[in-house]
Amino acid sequence: MFPIRSGFAAILSAVVCAAALPAAAQTVEAFYKSHELTILIGHPPGGSYDLYAQLAAAHIGKYIPGKPTVIVQGMPGGAGSKAAAYLYAKGPKDG
Repeated sequence: MFPIRSGFAAILSAVVCAAALPAAAQTVEAFYKSHELTILIGHPPGGSYDLYAQLAAAHIGKYIPGKPTVIVQGMPGGAGSKAAAYLYAKGPKDG
């Protein structure tokens, strides 16, 4: 085995202790206050899916901490496959 020097052991123990501390994250309210939520529907405006999305967008923002702005974006084409392809390939990878 290799002998461990006291300086190396001190640095190693400091790194291990620092890694064990919890990360400081922003609150849910602070996160959503600075973001905008988008409801993406794969059908044309004026239909029942658009009506349901507009209804949800009008009320859901009140119940999310931070009260974010909620918008509805229609992306008709291919019975929703265009919207699904957009989310998969180009949509934001934010969870």
